Amino acid sequence: MTPLKKFSSIPSIKNSIVIGALAFSSVSLIFSSCSSEPEYTEETKYELTQGLITEVEEVEKELFKITNETSVDKVEDSRIIAAYLDGQRDTFTLEEAKLVDADNPRRSNSMRGVLMGGMMGYYMGRSLSSPINKGAYKTPSAYQKATKTTSTIKQTAKRTTVRRPVNSSKGFGGGKSTRSFGG
Repeated sequence: MTPLKKFSSIPSIKNSIVIGALAFSSVSLIFSSCSSEPEYTEETKYELTQGLITEVEEVEKELFKITNETSVDKVEDSRIIAAYLDGQRDTFTLEEAKLVDADNPRRSNSMRGVLMGGMMGYYMGRSLSSPINKGAYKTPSAYQKATKTTSTIKQTAKRTTVRRPVNSSKGFGGGKSTRSFGG
């Protein structure tokens, strides 16, 4: 007969301690990654406090250029004054400019494009960090005047710094969806 082996309880205790330590460190690593401080990004939002009067001229059929831009005290006083090739003039508000009125050919997409290239674009939703487009202006002097006015409008804008987590969505429906509808 072969002698019986004596099993010591010490190796099994060592194994239990090693396994327990590994389990504890894994769990603590998971919880520490979950509870760590999220990273934030800061974004500066601008609210324009001065208004703008933009004068545009139709230089060719359906091609407009900005001839003058002048700041005014209130955003509500913003206007677009359009001079057309046929001699007609039209004045409309900032709210009207934001709408592309399909029933009125005088408020066409071509005018909206030139307005977005100039300072009026800031009032219509373009970021203040993007520069004005030199090609939107009829003359170099109109562009030079606009760059000075742009500086004034940016300096007087009300600034708000917003902090949000890096991995957050930007509002309702900001995440990606895998659902599709329709046939």
